[in-house]
Amino acid sequence: MTAASVIAARSTGHGEVSFVLLLLELDLLWMTLLVTGLILRRRSEPVRAGWQRIARALPPAPVARAIGHEVAALRALAWVVQRRPPTVPVGALPVPAKSGTAVLPAAFVVASGVEITVLHLVLPYPALATALTALSVYGVVLLLGFVAVRWQHPHYLTETDLVIRTGRHVVATVPRKDIASARVHRDGTTTTPAVEGTTARIATLAGCNIAVTLSAPASVRLNASPRSTAHRVTELRFAADDTATVIDGLRRDHDR
Repeated sequence: MTAASVIAARSTGHGEVSFVLLLLELDLLWMTLLVTGLILRRRSEPVRAGWQRIARALPPAPVARAIGHEVAALRALAWVVQRRPPTVPVGALPVPAKSGTAVLPAAFVVASGVEITVLHLVLPYPALATALTALSVYGVVLLLGFVAVRWQHPHYLTETDLVIRTGRHVVATVPRKDIASARVHRDGTTTTPAVEGTTARIATLAGCNIAVTLSAPASVRLNASPRSTAHRVTELRFAADDTATVIDGLRRDHDR
């Protein structure tokens, strides 16, 4: 693991296993490319032909999914840079939860800058140092893209539903008529989405700050995997930057 991943791991703590694994994967990416290139060169096999042979041997479905996730991340990052409005249905109220989510990328950017400097000082081959620098920069951009996906696809409120999301994945769609109460409730128990009993916490690095009690159980899926478990919960906790607006919007249902 490189310096960037070490710093990121220390900044997140044990709860952010998924983020740490992502950073480790980014490190493994450039190391895999480097080692593969060296093996092809040692075998006197043209690099382009070697990579084409490897690509043909890879299962198409997982590769397509991985490419799809990367494209979505880069597109979301471009939209955030262009300050496009969040992707929500027309007339819906976005419920962004950006607070605290920039800490990890900022630490990773700083650590990657140090890492790139060290690469240029230590490696005797300028071409290799440049290639690894390009991969490190791409890793940073990709990480920012994954954060941007969540910024671009926040939770939202419609006239009929409260929709909770993690990025493009819809975790739960709760009919507003089934919401018994909504209150500000700061919960730092976890910093990743989790279900405990009949309570779902769709947390960010800042935890949760809104608790919604339901009069009827709602179905919750924490991720988009077909194998993910569907949980039945009666309380949803999630994060929002503007808790007052969300609470007021939900309470208006009971004032009608």
